Amino acid sequence: MDSFDCDGWLYIWASEDSDCVFVRIRHKVQHVHYCCIDVPDDVRKYVIDNPQLRVPQLWGEILKTHPSPDFTQKSIYNLWAQQSEHQWKRDADEVKSARILLEEFQNKPVNSAYSIESIPMPEAQDGFTALAFSLPNTLRKWGGTIREVALDSAWNTNKSRFEVYALLGEVYGSGCPLGYLLIQSNNGEEGAKEKYIRKLLEHFRVKWEMCLLETLSDKDITEINAFLAELPVKHQLCFWHCLRAIKVRLATIARHPAPYNPDEAFKEFDWIDRKFVPVNQMDPRDVVRSH
Repeated sequence: MDSFDCDGWLYIWASEDSDCVFVRIRHKVQHVHYCCIDVPDDVRKYVIDNPQLRVPQLWGEILKTHPSPDFTQKSIYNLWAQQSEHQWKRDADEVKSARILLEEFQNKPVNSAYSIESIPMPEAQDGFTALAFSLPNTLRKWGGTIREVALDSAWNTNKSRFEVYALLGEVYGSGCPLGYLLIQSNNGEEGAKEKYIRKLLEHFRVKWEMCLLETLSDKDITEINAFLAELPVKHQLCFWHCLRAIKVRLATIARHPAPYNPDEAFKEFDWIDRKFVPVNQMDPRDVVRSH
């Protein structure tokens, strides 16, 4: 509803001799007519009765019976979120709730589509809280053929500032999820995060005996060190992060690169011309200047 200065006054009269209070409201400019934006009962019932539908699907069906609704898709999302919460929320404490949920899925049959395997993490004594699990059905099917894994992370995945790390295996050119680590830092000790990542990787090395030839990550030194410690095979940055690192470095103009050494470059690539040097390192007498 739009709001504006209506130049209104509120008058209240009260007397010690009476139990009545007189109230008067005056508006110089009329307010916009109030429009109820509550979700109607029939729409509310439809959302509750169809928990398998996603919000865009629900909204599309609702528009068929309410072509010009006063309520919004956001209100449908809020209602859907409240209902779907009952499917996974086990406790008001989100960490405790997640642990209970993981225990439930860990106890499901081996052939269940949603079975998981919890990965023990160090006790929260260094300012970190962590949960980790693997996907055993995926590992039984593909673990013996995977030769390359990558570790990637996402920051601030929820309001509690948890980070999520995903370990992906290469299967026919696509990334196949193998396990996850959720970790929260509460002024944690510097470098302590590495031991949690190492615990994640150790699980796949020891429990699943994966025979890897190569590992990949971004430039995070914590991830690199964890890989080198637990899976000591060839490690390299992923292609996207390599390109990004080069672009960031080239875009930095306040810092000059190290002097170019043609002999070192030739050792790496024998097709390089040894006589080539950057302009800034050339002998001034060799620089060709146009007039």
